[in-house]
Amino acid sequence: MRVEKRVLNDALRVLGKVVCQTSPVELYRSVRFVGDVDGVMAMATDGVETVSVILDAFAETEIDFCVPFKELKDLVRMGRSETIELTGKFLDFPKLEEPTADAISVILPVNFGELLTQAASVVDRGNYRRLLQGINLSNAGVTATDGKQLLHLPCVLSLAKDVTIPFPSALLAARTSEMGVLQVWDKLFQIEIGNFSWQGKLLEGQYPNWRGVIPSPESHDYSITLHDPEKVIAWVKMIPSQKNTNGVELNVMPDGSVTLVSCIQPNFELNTQTTVTGVQPRAVLTLDREIILRMLLQGYTTFKAHSDGLVPVIASGGAGQYIAMPIRTINKNPIQPKQEEKKMETENTNVVEQTAPVANPLDELNANVEEFRGKLKLLLDESGVLIRKVKEVALVQKQKERDFIQARRAIERIRMAI
Repeated sequence: MRVEKRVLNDALRVLGKVVCQTSPVELYRSVRFVGDVDGVMAMATDGVETVSVILDAFAETEIDFCVPFKELKDLVRMGRSETIELTGKFLDFPKLEEPTADAISVILPVNFGELLTQAASVVDRGNYRRLLQGINLSNAGVTATDGKQLLHLPCVLSLAKDVTIPFPSALLAARTSEMGVLQVWDKLFQIEIGNFSWQGKLLEGQYPNWRGVIPSPESHDYSITLHDPEKVIAWVKMIPSQKNTNGVELNVMPDGSVTLVSCIQPNFELNTQTTVTGVQPRAVLTLDREIILRMLLQGYTTFKAHSDGLVPVIASGGAGQYIAMPIRTINKNPIQPKQEEKKMETENTNVVEQTAPVANPLDELNANVEEFRGKLKLLLDESGVLIRKVKEVALVQKQKERDFIQARRAIERIRMAI
């Protein structure tokens, strides 16, 4: 089989998202090439998900062989010719599941890949809850949350019930921009867009009730619209990133502008022109640095909030709705207009204190128990994976021992013949 280096490299960028190069199973760290003179398909699997890409390649006869992923990467990196000729060995590749007769088929819009890219930025891939590592699809659109923020992107999907797909690493790498088809049956799904195909298992369980998180319009009594988001983005990027609370205050000034202040660097501020509608806020709106930066980068420039700061903020202006809970603060001495700055130098400056609502001890206990159960389930899942890997290593070791014994017997027979 002959294929251009550029074409192979693009395919490896996608297939590499499911290839497990450290697996003791040769199949899971290899790429399968199957086809004939009419077309060639490259496939990879990790035992749970299978991704395939149709290649612009040439095969003189019917082919079905596998090549280690690392070897392919080396050929692309070190090959001098723009065309690569591939050969390999046959491996028993698992047969793909076929959609059943009652499978649900959904037409995916052209911008589906772009919607998933935006939603993926909110997903917490390190969350111990498997459901929050995926993306929810429903008849209302695409939704993602990490438990602290939520992004809902409206999209017409003819789904009778919500489904949650795993994190779409390969689909994001494919950068699709065509209409596609989603098929759902039993606990499986398959997405086909252009020359890209992805099949795997749906994440089981009940996705959080995100519809109940979105506040009603009447719960907000004022809004802030930034006129120069690029300037604000550049300013926010200069605030050091840290894991702990890293808030950014949006102080509404009497002249209608907004002064942004970093909570970890109180002297670092930015005054920017805005449009403020509604009542004068009694509490300063404070959002996490990472959240406000992500909102602005995705085009969300209008923030609807409550003057007391106790209601989730809805950011609009982008492709959907971005919801986040503000950081609760007490502002003992609000920012004064610029003309009064000198007068305020000898007085108390802004003091921001982190406060938290008083929690019911029983609720805290229940939350801790649920968190412990989640962590325990994660540990059990990980132990199951380790047990499977140990068995695979043992099988590989036994095979090596058999090969060694057979080789020694062959050597003995040769000696006897001599």
